[in-house]
Amino acid sequence: MNDLNAVRVFLALMRTKSTSRAAMSLGRSQSYVSKILSKLRAELSDPLFLRSADGLTPTSYAIALEPKLSVAFDQLILAFEPDSFSPRELDKVTLHIAEPYLVTKGKAIIKALQRETDAAIDLRTWTANSEKLILLEEVDLGVHVLNDKPQSFYQKRLHRGSGAFTGNVEGGQYVKFVVSGINEEKHLFHQLDPTIEPRLYVDNYQLMAQLMDDFYTLEYKKMTDEMSPDLSLDIALIMKSSLRYSPKVQWLCELVTPILNQD
Repeated sequence: MNDLNAVRVFLALMRTKSTSRAAMSLGRSQSYVSKILSKLRAELSDPLFLRSADGLTPTSYAIALEPKLSVAFDQLILAFEPDSFSPRELDKVTLHIAEPYLVTKGKAIIKALQRETDAAIDLRTWTANSEKLILLEEVDLGVHVLNDKPQSFYQKRLHRGSGAFTGNVEGGQYVKFVVSGINEEKHLFHQLDPTIEPRLYVDNYQLMAQLMDDFYTLEYKKMTDEMSPDLSLDIALIMKSSLRYSPKVQWLCELVTPILNQD
């Protein structure tokens, strides 16, 4: 496989599992993608993808090949980037940040970005789709908990966060603040009080803040001596591994790190 266009098609097929979606992502026709796929199958003596009810299913050979080609391709693209980098020349900056960090740090991040770039700024809440968008390079940088992820992601630890009850703890009802990718299926508050059975769930930080006169919740912040170590979570910058040394990602990491680490 010595054709860069063929590599691009193969990687697009691995991401989308569909010739039509791969063609759309590449800005090419479906017939072009099918033609390249046929060429690759003959060249590599492997079907690479098998049709199923869910689309194209990669063969074991394709699965083994993908990480090697992905890293090599991304490094080649980086090699062609200019040595000089200016944030002023960027068109867009996209970050996905888990709440409550988006609410508590978002304004400061926007101001810092606007001081250094004229690019359009797209700042959104981290969702279940954020990791996929990072790999598709539609999101430059994410802020979320550090956990087990594929090698296609690089996680740069920022600090340790933990939680304590806040709000009307004495007389209020408990409200569970749901954060995507962290506690949808876990009741972390049971480590502090196993008797709590929440009857109210919200995933909006501003709404939760308005409820604190009548309710209470588990609030996560940067770790302090008063917080329970049993609830500790490491907060990290999340990026595509192959882009961790790109000038844009390096600049973003240096810009947001002091803001996110500030008490």
